[in-house]
Amino acid sequence: MQMDITQLRHGNVVRGNEADTTSTRERQRRRRLRRLLVAIMVPLAWVWYRILTNNPIKFGIPDVVAESPEIWISVGLMFFLCLLIGIPLLGAGRSPHTLLRPSDSNVSLSDVVGASATKREAVDTLNFFLKHQSFADELGGSPRRGVLFEGPPGTGKTYLAKALAAEAGVPFLFVSASSFQSMYYGQTNRKIRTYFKALRKAARA
Repeated sequence: MQMDITQLRHGNVVRGNEADTTSTRERQRRRRLRRLLVAIMVPLAWVWYRILTNNPIKFGIPDVVAESPEIWISVGLMFFLCLLIGIPLLGAGRSPHTLLRPSDSNVSLSDVVGASATKREAVDTLNFFLKHQSFADELGGSPRRGVLFEGPPGTGKTYLAKALAAEAGVPFLFVSASSFQSMYYGQTNRKIRTYFKALRKAARA
């Protein structure tokens, strides 16, 4: 769709089908559905092949376990020990972020007041993201990969970021720096990696 330069000149946010991200998300959704369909059809074809060749799959307890019930005790103990050791480590490595979906957000750009220049720059940056393909085709540039808000506490950095996420229709992942601290060695780095993994996953959705 042709980019409306006049709309961008007045600082309006690109919405709906005018945004390149809408078509990009739809293409990614269809690509994931095709991959899921292929992943499901392969095992289903194998099951039907076994049925048609009179060699159906039989579900049940393996003969080794059925003939030696004491194996269940060893397996149960090993499973319990793995849970005892693994659960604290898995919990310590989780990303501490809080997810706020656009439908749950009550903040918009119209609520941001007192920072006109910063707000206009944020809107232009948001349009760069939403119309990334149009900017690349018409202006020959590449979109920004991110935005860094800098300033003392209480100046509205998080508030403006939350408003931008709501206007773009994307989830907002909030986290404080102190939440990444962990008593386990190496888990702080793991939390950071998990957080950025969640960001990339939300960006693909």
